[in-house]
Order: sequence, then C-alpha cells, then structure tokens
Amino acid sequence: MIKEYDYLFKLVIIGNSGVGKSSLLLRFADDQFSESYLTTIGVDFRFRTLPIDGKNVKLQIWDTAGQERFRTITSAYYKGADGIVMVYDVTQGQSFDDIDKFWLHEVESYGEKNVQLLIIGNKNDLDEQKAVETSKAEEYCKSHNMLFMECSAKTADHVNNAFLELSRKLMAKKDASQPSKSTNTTQGVQQQSQARGQSNTNTSQSNKLSANTSNQKKQKDGGCC
Repeated sequence: MIKEYDYLFKLVIIGNSGVGKSSLLLRFADDQFSESYLTTIGVDFRFRTLPIDGKNVKLQIWDTAGQERFRTITSAYYKGADGIVMVYDVTQGQSFDDIDKFWLHEVESYGEKNVQLLIIGNKNDLDEQKAVETSKAEEYCKSHNMLFMECSAKTADHVNNAFLELSRKLMAKKDASQPSKSTNTTQGVQQQSQARGQSNTNTSQSNKLSANTSNQKKQKDGGCC
C-alpha cells in the first residue's frame, strides 16, 4: 500500500480559553471562520496534508480546551507531539502573560523533551485594540528559541504561513535525526569490502596452511638417512 504522505507530525494547540484556538484550526484545516463562539469540550482534532518542497506533509492537529477543569484530560495529549502551538489574543495581555506563567510549564511537565514550539498571536486584525506589542512577543520567543507569528483566523492572515513554518522546522529536525541514503550506501559498500577482504584473507591463510601441510608430508615421506 502506497503511503499518502512523506511526513506525519502530531501538533497540539494550547492557550487560554477564548483566544481563538478552534478558530485558527478551523481556518487552517477547512478555510472557514465562524463568528459564533463555541467552547471546546475536552479535545478536538483535524487532519490536513500540505505539499511542501516536493513532499507531502500530513498534520494531525489536536485542539485542546483552555478551561482549567479539562487540564487533566488535555495534558495527556502532549505525549508524542512533535510540535506545540501556544496561542494568545493580541488584545488580551493576560493571555500572553499566561504563556510564561502557566502554559510553558505545562509543556515542560508533559511534553516531549525536544518538542518544537510555536507561539501565535491571534486576532491581529484588531490592531486598534492591540495590548501586546509585536516586538515584545518576538523578543520573548527569540529568548526561548520558539517560532513566532501573528495571525488572524478571521481574515486568514498568516495562518497558513504559521503552520508552514512549523512544518518546515519539523521536517528539518526529522531529516537531521535520520542517516542519509548516501551514508547508508557508503556504509554498505564499506561493509561489503571488509567482508570480501576478510574472505580473501581467510582464503590466503587456508592456501598457506595447505602448502605447509603438503611440504611437511613430502618431508615425512622422503625420510632421512
């Protein structure tokens, strides 16, 4: 059976309730937006396959509830995640502060050791209401080695770009963790060469042993005066 993808990555979206996590996922996965606000109960997920640099990248994206009463449920989904997307609302300073106060500690407690992090500042279409300066968020992400993007689920601004950038980062990490085909081929040739060399050495030793045995036999048969 032919696989429909070259890469498969699990992503988890986290952040305070009401920052637009579900809206971002709906925009990215289905290119839709709803003005009505529906709270996620527990977790939800969607798939999307992207063509990136000639490869098909399949993303399994889990949308988690932001309310505290669901934390014991949602934290279990961090396990095995290749990337975690932390979302804040650019018009709500507290939602950004909580990334450092709470969400990052959640990731450190339950996430994989080398999980890739992306912070998204959602609702950047509400520029006049902006409470978190872009430069502040950029500096924070840079100091913590995280990817950063400001987006708008409503207008679709930079939503695709955010997930594309994260996917490319994950592809690079995946490729770096696996030996290249050329390396495997070289190692295979070296092993075959070593095996042939060992075989030739054994044959040579066998021939020398046979010759010595033959000489000893001739000397014995010839006798001595």
